[in-house]
Amino acid sequence: MLNKPANQTLGIQKPFPNVNFMRKEIYIFAALLIFTFVSVATAHPLGNFTVNHYSRIEVEKSQVKLRAVLDMAEIPTFQESQKIDTNKDSALSAEELNVYAENLTPIYIANLQLLVDDSPIALRSTAKNISLPPGSGNLPTLRIEWDLIGDLPDLDAKAIHQLKFENKNNTERIGWNEIVVERVGGINVFNSTAFGSGITDELKAYPSENLNAPLSERKAEFSFTSSILAADVKPLQNRDGHISAPVEKDKFAELIAVPEVTPSIILFGLLIAFGFGAMHALSPGHGKTVVGAYLIGSRGTVKHAIFLGAIVTITHTLGVFALGLLTLFASNYILPEKLMPFLSFVSGLLVLFIGLTLFKDRLFSFLGYKADVHHHHDHSHDHEHHADHTHNHTHDGLAHTHGGSTHTHLPPENITWRNLLALGISGGLLPCPSALVLMLSAINLNRIGYGIVLTLVFSFGLAATLTAVGLAFLYTGKFFDNPKLSSNRLIKALPVFSAFVIACVGAVICYNSLI
Repeated sequence: MLNKPANQTLGIQKPFPNVNFMRKEIYIFAALLIFTFVSVATAHPLGNFTVNHYSRIEVEKSQVKLRAVLDMAEIPTFQESQKIDTNKDSALSAEELNVYAENLTPIYIANLQLLVDDSPIALRSTAKNISLPPGSGNLPTLRIEWDLIGDLPDLDAKAIHQLKFENKNNTERIGWNEIVVERVGGINVFNSTAFGSGITDELKAYPSENLNAPLSERKAEFSFTSSILAADVKPLQNRDGHISAPVEKDKFAELIAVPEVTPSIILFGLLIAFGFGAMHALSPGHGKTVVGAYLIGSRGTVKHAIFLGAIVTITHTLGVFALGLLTLFASNYILPEKLMPFLSFVSGLLVLFIGLTLFKDRLFSFLGYKADVHHHHDHSHDHEHHADHTHNHTHDGLAHTHGGSTHTHLPPENITWRNLLALGISGGLLPCPSALVLMLSAINLNRIGYGIVLTLVFSFGLAATLTAVGLAFLYTGKFFDNPKLSSNRLIKALPVFSAFVIACVGAVICYNSLI
């Protein structure tokens, strides 16, 4: 079943609302006049007659993956609409588009020639999407995307192999033809006639300086091996002349793309998802520094640490779901890549607020502005205790001595649930891109339930690590309760410094989100 985002069909159900199919010849003639003489109305950057192709080739140890994109400008789309509109109601429905894409797929694949060591590789479609981006004159353009895959024979991965590719689709039509070869981890590509980088972002943005001479890449050849390259070969290069770096596959997102979902696969996937979440929490960000700095100087409990982990889990999971739905249904209005900096800024503001609040409170405590509940004084006198010993002590609002033993009248700083809530939200507010890709893949593969469970377990792994970090700092903090250490001014200043670190982290997050 073709998965098509709703926002790409709604509102375009009648791309030709004023067309009377009894007078199509008149309409075609008028459209040709418009496109010929009114150049300012041209919507497609390469021209209204073009049929454009994009191909990206990835070689793995046992498979070849091909990303193919077909982009038709207004005139070719109008011509194809006569085939798409099977019920002749002047509207291109989602069902008609799906049927058209389904029928076109085997024809398109048949015109893609892929050879490895001169042996043909059969390609099959694993996913496809068809949409109607708006063009000029109230006419749509047509865009079809395919994810294709071909199984390699039992090759010696360490040997050198040769791949040849040719796109023979629409050779009679003018347009942009682009081929990209992408390195995947473990496979080295060399002596390639194609480049390792693209120009048009899969035919989404054409460079204005090249429109008069569109790219014409229909053939590509290269060698590949898993062995180390010899010194006399030419590694795969990008178009700027730099050597192309390998693209590492997102192992977490690949969990959803297993060929078959069995109970053992599910169990293994859940364990791996938890591990990925735990490792992801150890990567830069996600509040480890903030959690640790917050708990230094605080008197937290295991209950507080668990609450913090739960908030991170809930916030991160809901964030992934929300951004996934936004990507599917509202990307025409709010782009996810535009929303991420905003979420980062909000997260930074929360951290900055917590840091400044703690810094003020801890600094005042360190300077002695917070005394015991009912008194703040500076005096020396004798106390006679029932234990029949007498000693002097001095109150300075911060610490005092009993027979040489120093301790403080200040109450230990209490952790507030409000700060914990804000801290947990800031740690889980930014959804992990890997989790987002996994959710979208789950929707595309109709494995939504499995995708939700994997995402939730991933969040549990993330939260478990942050909770463990919190517990570690809580128990480490007891070390500083030693009376011998409590009199050390550096030890007393440590909570103040940690609060300052929190504020700095929040400020840096805000700054990075703005730039």
